[in-house]
Amino acid sequence: MASERPLEIAIVGAGLAGVTLALGLTRNNPNLNLTVFESRRKFSEISNGVGFGSNAVRAMSLITPKIVGIEGVYESVKTPNLDPFKRDIWYDVRHGDGPKAGNLIQEVRGEANFEFCSLSRAKFLEGIVGLLDPRVKLNFGTRIIDIVDGIDDHAGKSRLRFEDGTEAYADAVIGCDGIRSKVRELMFGEKANAVYSGKYAYRKVVSMKKAIATVGPQMRNRQMFVGKGGHVVTQPIKNGDALNIVAFRDARGEAWKRRVWVVPSDREAMLKDYEGWGEEVVKILELIEYPEKWGLFDTTPAETYTVNNLCILGDAAHATSPHLDSGAGFAIEDAYLLSGLLKPELVKRAADIKYAFKAWDAIRRPRCNELISRSREQGLLLDLQAQDGGEVSAEDVREKIEIHQRWVWNVDLEGMLEKATVLFQKEKEAAGSLKC
Repeated sequence: MASERPLEIAIVGAGLAGVTLALGLTRNNPNLNLTVFESRRKFSEISNGVGFGSNAVRAMSLITPKIVGIEGVYESVKTPNLDPFKRDIWYDVRHGDGPKAGNLIQEVRGEANFEFCSLSRAKFLEGIVGLLDPRVKLNFGTRIIDIVDGIDDHAGKSRLRFEDGTEAYADAVIGCDGIRSKVRELMFGEKANAVYSGKYAYRKVVSMKKAIATVGPQMRNRQMFVGKGGHVVTQPIKNGDALNIVAFRDARGEAWKRRVWVVPSDREAMLKDYEGWGEEVVKILELIEYPEKWGLFDTTPAETYTVNNLCILGDAAHATSPHLDSGAGFAIEDAYLLSGLLKPELVKRAADIKYAFKAWDAIRRPRCNELISRSREQGLLLDLQAQDGGEVSAEDVREKIEIHQRWVWNVDLEGMLEKATVLFQKEKEAAGSLKC
């Protein structure tokens, strides 16, 4: 039986998470009326590099057809290691400091037949935006300030209020508005705001040609240099024309006191942070003429991602530090699983949406919350820091670095959706029996 009226879904945020979710929802349930609200004036993403593991690419292929869908966009903008014999390598992990600086610790290999690639976030977003169904309504310049759930004179819908004084109504609201999510704050209060991870990074995209000439041909492939209190990663992007550099540093217990999370820095301060490191790392950092310093924040593992017909997804729900190279990939996993529950054969009326949200939360939250903890652990490992404040060795890195990564990559997404579907049906049946 079809819904009595089309269900109105509001997606707050038009980044990778929001657009991917919109693609999944329109494919799985063409009867939904989708509206995307974005505070910026247009689609926008930073141009820095992002990586996707086999888990994320699998989720892409499950959301839309492989060739003409999200995975097709990924294939068109991705950049693998430039040397063919390195295509299955996640990173060449090397000593960053000390007497062995530059020496290889380990080649971290991925899953069989999977090529690790990096790409420009901006180019990827531009590509998937082009896949959006014209029926998806896009409202730019709408900064949300309030949500009131269950307005009686609007058939129990939620009312969204925006900074410009406008309002909208929806049967469900899904917050995909990133780490500084206003939807999350409205649901749970300021206690749910992001927290400083204790680390920061210098990030920049530079010319690959110049990088090879300055540092060497190893820049053609993904590199990671680990040392005391920091690590530096490099990845080819933009079809090998550019090199993405991210230099991580432990803050030594100093709090991030700035209101903004990205601040201008200078080469002298940056190089001082890596004083005594090896020649390769210094040359890489010297490629950065005007460094920016990024505070690295994440969220405290949440007790729930949903309240009634409100839900948060992606970084809004589980923003993580970047040490597992998987935050964006988990948002795509989220989109696959949630869109797979909001199908017409399951969600027949507005009252059913909360059961889909509850089932999705029960299945996704344990994995996503664990990602936050594992990423922090990996950040310590790559900075040669033990959780008790001591130090770890390169041998510890060799033994442990793959453990968290393989946990990220090896996931049964279709099995998760099956479990979530069963939970949805149980939730709905239980509610029905209570009414009786």
